[in-house]
Amino acid sequence: MKRLKELREEKAMTQAQLSAHLQISASSIGMYEQGRREPDNETLIKIADFFNVTIDYLLGRTETKNPRQTIAAHRTDDPKNPLPEEALKAIEDFKKFMYQKHGKKYD
Repeated sequence: MKRLKELREEKAMTQAQLSAHLQISASSIGMYEQGRREPDNETLIKIADFFNVTIDYLLGRTETKNPRQTIAAHRTDDPKNPLPEEALKAIEDFKKFMYQKHGKKYD
């Protein structure tokens, strides 16, 4: 698990420190990092939660660490680069559509 080592080093942690946080042995961390052993599902979840990444990221199936970190493309709070009025209206129309689609009242 190459990504485990990268994530651990990004946090400037030793294998021993990470093992203490995850409550698994430091030797297990070493074996995961070397690819000599694979973590079970419960351990994968612990690792993903600790580093705030997806399991797919840990396994190398995606380059996106956490899709919830994606910033919405329609952010309108940038005074240096405001969206045109027609774009803002389209966003509002889409919001109204989504509320209606999911049976919610749009105010």
